[in-house]
Amino acid sequence: MFRESLLLASLCLAGSALAQPAYNTLRAMPGTMDGKPLVISNNPEAVSREGLLLGSEPMTPAVAGTVRRDLTNGTLDSACPAGSLREFAFYMHHLLARPSGSDAQVERVYVLVEPASGSATFNAYGAAISQADYIGTAGSLDPGQSPSYSVSLASLTGTLPNWFSNSTNNNGSRFVNIAGQTINSVFALANLRGNPGNSLDARIKVRATSGCLRVRVVATSAANGSVALANTLSRRAYAWGNVATTATVVGGAPCTDSNSIGWGRPAGFYQFERWSGSTTIDITQSTSTTGWKYLAAPPNMQSGSSCVMNPSTATPSSDSQRSNAIRYYHTNTSGTTEGRDSDPWSTANYGAEYSLGFSAVNRTGRCVIARLQVTNYPGGRTCSTSTSNMTRHYDGAFTITQNGVAQPLQRAFVKCNPADLKPVATIASKVMRANEQVNWNIRTFVPGLISAPAAVLLDSQPATCP
Repeated sequence: MFRESLLLASLCLAGSALAQPAYNTLRAMPGTMDGKPLVISNNPEAVSREGLLLGSEPMTPAVAGTVRRDLTNGTLDSACPAGSLREFAFYMHHLLARPSGSDAQVERVYVLVEPASGSATFNAYGAAISQADYIGTAGSLDPGQSPSYSVSLASLTGTLPNWFSNSTNNNGSRFVNIAGQTINSVFALANLRGNPGNSLDARIKVRATSGCLRVRVVATSAANGSVALANTLSRRAYAWGNVATTATVVGGAPCTDSNSIGWGRPAGFYQFERWSGSTTIDITQSTSTTGWKYLAAPPNMQSGSSCVMNPSTATPSSDSQRSNAIRYYHTNTSGTTEGRDSDPWSTANYGAEYSLGFSAVNRTGRCVIARLQVTNYPGGRTCSTSTSNMTRHYDGAFTITQNGVAQPLQRAFVKCNPADLKPVATIASKVMRANEQVNWNIRTFVPGLISAPAAVLLDSQPATCP
C-alpha cells in the first residue's frame, strides 16, 4: 500500500475532467506481477498457412526446407516433465488471412492439451470467441462489440456477450467451464472457426489437479479439420503468416517490429499472469488530475547482437509491466532465410489480468467530484495530440466496487483519432464531502488492449454537496 499526495503542481491541471497529464508526469503503477505462467499465441497475428502456431516443446518439421521455429530452453514447471506444466493462463489473438501460392485456406484454430504422461485431470475457465474484426460497417468498431472488448467482457462476466447468445453459428465461440476433466490423450480446449478476416481470441485459465499438461495451438485447413488430423499436423509442420524476420534488417522485427515501432508480437510462455497493487492518495486541490502508468511497456531496441528494452528497465516493475519469457520462439528459418521471431517479453502485458485498488481522501475542505478514468498515450503522446488514425486505442471491460458495493460493469473506450476524439473513459465517480474517503477496486483483462501505453487517472473537480 502506498500513500501519495496530489500536491505536485505538475500533476494538477486546471480545466475539464477530460485533461490528460503529460505521459512523463505519470506515476509508477503500484504493485507487481504474480501468479502462474501466461501462455500467449499472437505471432503470427494473421495466419496464412496451416500448422503449429505454438507448442510447449520443440517440434522438427517433417518436410525439409519448410518453416522451422526455434523454441528457447526453459523449465515451465519444476514438478513436471520437460515441456509441460500444471497451471497456466492462456491468451490468444489471431486473424485468419488468405493464403498465398498453393497453400490451403486456414479455416480454424485449435487449442489442444494432453497429459505429459499417462492421464491428467484439469479444470478450465474462460472464453474462446470467433468474430469478424468489425461490427456493422466495415472499419467501424465503436458499438462496443469488438473482439478485444468481447474477450475482456466474457472474462469478467463468466458468459459470452449477448450478441453471441442468439446466434445460430458461433463458429465455435463458447464460454469454457470445465471441472474435473480427466484425459489420457489429446483434448480440444477450444476449436474456433471463421472466414478470412475473422478474429480468433481466447483467454482461458487452466489448472491440472493431477498430472501435468502439454499445450499446442494449431491452425488448420478444412482438410485437417478434425482433432486427430490437427494433432498430427501440429507434429510435422509450422503455421506461417506475418512473422517478420531480421535476415536483412538489423534491429528490425521483432526486436521492434517491421515498422520499427518498438515491440514484437509474443509467442511463448511468459512468467506471470496478473498485476496486483493498491494505493491511497489525498486530494488536496479541488481541481486536479493525477495518473499512473498502465500497460507501461518500454519499447525494444537493438544493442549489438542483443534485443534490449529502451530505456533498460527491470521487468516486471511498475515502470515496465512486461513479463519475462520462460520459453518462447526466438528465431525461425523459412527456406534459407533466418531471423528473429517473437518478443522476449510479454508485449504490453497481453493477456494479463489487472487487479487494482484506489483509495482517495478529500482534503480540500469542500465538496468535489472524484472520477476514476482510463486513457491512452499513443507513442507516448497525449491523446489529443496523437496523429493516429486507428479506429480505437483502448476498448475493454472493467468490474468495479465502490466502498465494497459492486457497481455496474463499465466499458472503457478511448479513441485518439483527431477526427473523432474520445480521450478519456470515466469508469467510476463519486461526489465527496470534505474529509470523506472513497475506495475503488477495479479488475480488468488486457485483451481489451488496442495500443500502449495507457494510464489510470484520478480527476477531481469542484462539486455541489449532496
